[in-house]
Amino acid sequence: MKKISLAQIKTNHKAKVIEILGGQNLQDRLMNMGVHKGRELLKLSHIGLRGPVVIKSGRSILALGHGVAAKIIVEAV
Repeated sequence: MKKISLAQIKTNHKAKVIEILGGQNLQDRLMNMGVHKGRELLKLSHIGLRGPVVIKSGRSILALGHGVAAKIIVEAV
């Protein structure tokens, strides 16, 4: 499968987290929100060109900034 960032996935598509490009602080923050390597996510919406990306991780719905979503590398499921 092709690896792309979460910001590039189309709306209402599932993806699996492959890696998180960022420091330990970012990885810890995302881990506390339920986003980690191997986790399946559903992208619910993407607002504007560089607006927030809304995802569903398990039973939680999260809004991530565009910069953070660009650092999450996923593959389509």
